[in-house]
Amino acid sequence: MTGLVSTLPPATDARRESLVCMASPAYFVDNHVHIYDATARDWIPFRLWPAQIEALDTIEQNQLTVILKARQLGLTWLCLGFALWLMIFRPAATVLIFSRREEESTYLLGDERLRGMYERLPPWMKSPSVVPDAARTWALANGSVARAFPTTAGDSYTASFVLVDEADLVHDLDKLMRSAKPTIDAGGKMILLSRSDKGRPESEFKRIYRAAKAGLNGWRSIFLPWSARPERDAGWYESQTKDIFHRTGALDDLHELYPSADVEALAPRTLDKRIAAPWLQQCWVEQAPLSLPPEAPSIPGLTVYALPRPGHWYVIGADPAEGNPNSNDSALEVLDIDTGEEVATLAGKLQPTALASYADQLGRWYWNAAIMCERNNHGHAVLAWLEEHSSLRRLRGHDGNPGWLSSPLGKTKLYDAASDAFRNREVILHHFPTFTQLASIDGSMLRAPEGESDDLADAFAMAVVAMTHARRQREDELAVPLTWGQRPRQVW
Repeated sequence: MTGLVSTLPPATDARRESLVCMASPAYFVDNHVHIYDATARDWIPFRLWPAQIEALDTIEQNQLTVILKARQLGLTWLCLGFALWLMIFRPAATVLIFSRREEESTYLLGDERLRGMYERLPPWMKSPSVVPDAARTWALANGSVARAFPTTAGDSYTASFVLVDEADLVHDLDKLMRSAKPTIDAGGKMILLSRSDKGRPESEFKRIYRAAKAGLNGWRSIFLPWSARPERDAGWYESQTKDIFHRTGALDDLHELYPSADVEALAPRTLDKRIAAPWLQQCWVEQAPLSLPPEAPSIPGLTVYALPRPGHWYVIGADPAEGNPNSNDSALEVLDIDTGEEVATLAGKLQPTALASYADQLGRWYWNAAIMCERNNHGHAVLAWLEEHSSLRRLRGHDGNPGWLSSPLGKTKLYDAASDAFRNREVILHHFPTFTQLASIDGSMLRAPEGESDDLADAFAMAVVAMTHARRQREDELAVPLTWGQRPRQVW
């Protein structure tokens, strides 16, 4: 970290050096902290990379930080270095370290990590004495203390800093959050740090990260790709790619361990999935939702990526559910048939009549969009409400009746159409939960894995079918010449 050091005045004595360290966690870590290097089999100075400096600055400036990363980027060491800085330069700091199992958390606290870093500091930087410690507790004479916990404990403290290591691998993270997060509500900091667990695309960690990235919660998101480590180059990455692909037949492990972008890390496993990951990724365009104008329909949970455009035509895909707390979500997806762009989406515990009313409001806003609704089960109630109360055009499915029958044949046709649209780049996808669900659809069962959701995926696929139907019909209608005196037709 030569660049950072050169910008600071040279330290001529311990007092001055202490003041400089107190002002900058990055300077402290880069100049005085050692970490254990498994390759060298020795403790070496922790020389920070640019990505680590940026991450440390973000941690210092924010109360809540969620970090998604590739493997072997030194982020656990970095977070422990920040914890050590707090314990030394913010006396009476309380640090709580959580990991999946007790032995892992005590390892992070012990001589192999945090205490080992402390022991290698300059003598003048340490407290005069260390309070006797146990495996799960380490205290300094200045009043600072660090405690190690498995993810099932630790809710009875007020903390200055909480670190949850490998958070996406913690299957009860939501339970831990309910107990650990209140410990820092008085002004402490909390970090969720992890690589991705691709087996759980809808995990609590991923939901927090996605919401943080969209600015929907109080967390600050950080993503560090494989290339954040300076010595890794294109040749190294190509070697990893070839090795993993030839061993596993897919790139899922590469995207889990060494992602280039967070969309790779967050996406579900692709092996045996109906829609190939490269097809989805080529249609993915990251975009923040829009602020809704006053004329927009007042629909709780509505996410809009593009406002209605004059001269454009739109379709809605609808996947109804029962609407009680234990049922699946109901979902709506709106596509622009001129561009294939996903312009709006809605999902939630909505009863059939509520979903129908929202579809009607949304459809009228998008220039009287046509709607394709699943006809199974609760879809009958939605279609009946639309027939009685709405002027929206209800499209017919593969069997010639209003709505889409999700029989085995219907499901096959539905996801054939969706796959073709992604393969041919006929659609533009913005909503990441929809991306995740589409990426999860099993190739043989044509549904999400057990315990995962597919309501948005089904709604999007129905919107794709509706878009294809609408484009074909519009072409047919516009191809018919007008007779003398006949007014031009308005498609839709």
